[in-house]
Amino acid sequence: MKTLLRLTLAMIFMLPAFGGRRPVVAVSLAEQDDVKIVFVGVTGSGSDAMVDAGTMSKVTRRVFGIRIEGTAATATLRAFLESHDGRSVIRIDGIALTTVPALIDAQLPVGKVTTHTIEIEVPASVPEGTIASAVRWEVATN
Repeated sequence: MKTLLRLTLAMIFMLPAFGGRRPVVAVSLAEQDDVKIVFVGVTGSGSDAMVDAGTMSKVTRRVFGIRIEGTAATATLRAFLESHDGRSVIRIDGIALTTVPALIDAQLPVGKVTTHTIEIEVPASVPEGTIASAVRWEVATN
């Protein structure tokens, strides 16, 4: 088994902007201030939200909740690896994360808690030690 001192996942609200990577619909400042992500079942909140996976074997799974707060009926949720030490594969709801934002849910209901699963896969060839990765989240109302 691999010893994991702490897997840090910075679950951070990010405005829907990717610079020059792909076109993004402009959102007014008032709309941006009306939406935020609340994490349920994790330690901390906002950019301090963490999932401590403890001691890991080949694959470790943890379930957590997300509630989007805002005035719209639905929102689009994406996630990507902001930092990654390359010693594991991290999936959210079965979707492998990379540095490119991945669609987690296109029609997430606003105001309701939805459950999601983070899966961390560590190859047997990786020596024991701390694995730290940061996941960045973004939300845009529909």
